Amino acid sequence: MEQLKKLRNLPVSTLMTRDVVTVKGSQTVATAIEIMKKHKVSSLLVEPRNSEDTYGIITEKDILEKVIDPGNEVHKDPWNTQIHTVMSKPLVHIEHDLRVKYAIRLMRRIGIRRAPVMQNGKLMGMISHTDILHAVENLSGSDEVAL
Repeated sequence: MEQLKKLRNLPVSTLMTRDVVTVKGSQTVATAIEIMKKHKVSSLLVEPRNSEDTYGIITEKDILEKVIDPGNEVHKDPWNTQIHTVMSKPLVHIEHDLRVKYAIRLMRRIGIRRAPVMQNGKLMGMISHTDILHAVENLSGSDEVAL
């Protein structure tokens, strides 16, 4: 239990994934699918168009719900649909020094599973439910946080 308390008080930067895969909003959804498959990820950060723009995100869920089967709407062609037309934005980000317990609460409150981690406006990585659960799994049987 003590290890879990330590983990909850760590900054998210200690648990985040550092190698974040990004795409341009002008690329097609089909390209996003290929990139996700190649990198074995379920989401991609969409790069800002300019210095005043912010990151977006495209997830497997976005693709399924907005392109493949958007309910009553006519489906979109992934080979001719640009990412920026179906991505989620604005994107909530988390500061690198936010404690894990607060990041969990924030993510739960707004209903997201992952968020980019920023420091001074610069992308540092991505924190997700999976990152946190892997850290908890690494705690089993140790007296220290194994990161």
